[in-house]
Amino acid sequence: MYPTEPNAQPEPAPHRPAHAADPDDTAPLALPAAETADPAPAPAEPEAAVAKPRRKWPKLELGRRLRVLAGVDEALLDRVPQERAWYTSLGGVVLGTATIAAFSMFFAISQAIGGSHWLVIVPVAVWFLFILNVDRWLVSSRLGTGWFRRVPVLVMRVLMAVFFGIVIAEPLVLKIFETAVVQHVADQRTEHLADLAGRLKVCNPVPGSADAAPADCKATETFNFDQSPVATLRELQARRADADALLKTIDADTAQLRAINDLARRECVGDSGAGLTGQRGVGPNCRRLRAEADTFARNHNISGNSAKLATLRTQISELESAARASHAAFEAEREAKVKARVEEERSHQGAIGLLERLGALHDLADSSGVLAVGIWAVRIFFILVDCMPILVKFVGGTTTYDRLVSQQLAVAERDLNHDIEAEYVEREATLRKRKAEIDLEVLEHKAELNTRLHRAADRLSERI
Repeated sequence: MYPTEPNAQPEPAPHRPAHAADPDDTAPLALPAAETADPAPAPAEPEAAVAKPRRKWPKLELGRRLRVLAGVDEALLDRVPQERAWYTSLGGVVLGTATIAAFSMFFAISQAIGGSHWLVIVPVAVWFLFILNVDRWLVSSRLGTGWFRRVPVLVMRVLMAVFFGIVIAEPLVLKIFETAVVQHVADQRTEHLADLAGRLKVCNPVPGSADAAPADCKATETFNFDQSPVATLRELQARRADADALLKTIDADTAQLRAINDLARRECVGDSGAGLTGQRGVGPNCRRLRAEADTFARNHNISGNSAKLATLRTQISELESAARASHAAFEAEREAKVKARVEEERSHQGAIGLLERLGALHDLADSSGVLAVGIWAVRIFFILVDCMPILVKFVGGTTTYDRLVSQQLAVAERDLNHDIEAEYVEREATLRKRKAEIDLEVLEHKAELNTRLHRAADRLSERI
């Protein structure tokens, strides 16, 4: 209760509604003397007919509790009971914003840890009480009476409310768009795993293929394989090269032998032409050419080379089968290693955290203008809701209760100044009194010294 002004006229008793409980209602009413006289004793009634007094239960004054959240002095508000509804509503707004902040903290922690836990109640309760007290401070302290005083205080409080509104609104926005955000994060993770699998395959190509590992492959992106078709492919390439060379030799020798045999045949049948005699029969030239053909066939071993070529082709076929099996085993081992690395990366992802959700929300806002408008609309709505207490306080203007508070504070300040001034005057008087007493004690001491000096002089005179 603030101190009242001195010599102030007594104010009329505040008007109380008929249903309001007055602390003095239980006191007996003063009745006239005639009515207070003991009436004639009534006939005794049976004990069973006496009604038992009803037990009164305390009423839950919800309005008073809400006004406590608005920082209202009930004793001072009793002078203006018409404004009770206003401050009750203001307390309800403060309670509502604190409740929304509690839900926001619950969603934020749940999204950060990837689930809910009963221990979340502790930080949620702390955040609820913190926002409740901040909003109570914002609406209970005075804004001032003049615009030059109201605007700076209002701007400071609105900035604080907007800051807390942004912090509170973001988890609620994430909760509203949770389905789209979670799906976007899941798509990003799937795409990341697919890119990782493709990168691992590129950095570990099949030996012998035309593809080569890029130069920017890291050591963590390359594997060591137990089985590799490199040796088989090298042997296969060597056998193929030998077979190709032998085939060229056989083809050349066969063509040359065919030309010699053809020339011998034409000589023997009597064909005319360059290097031919034109005489039919087995003559010297016919026998010579046939001997050259036999000598060429014997020296070049065309049949042996053909058999050797057949053997090489058999070996090539076997090596090709072995290379295909080795290639399949290499791909199977590579696929297993890639799958294991992808599963390891997937295990590291864990539950979707708060930062991933914020990034996904930003990506969604950038990808769609309509979605961005919706996100910002919801965000601004929650920010305005969180700023509602100070806005309601400002829009309501200076109420009669605010003016009473200002007057009471002014009176209290003036009385405090008077008390301080009176205390200062009292201290000054005490100091002056103490100084006068000290001066008196000094004079008395000097007088006593003079007396003793005169006595000593008299004694000395008598002796002389």
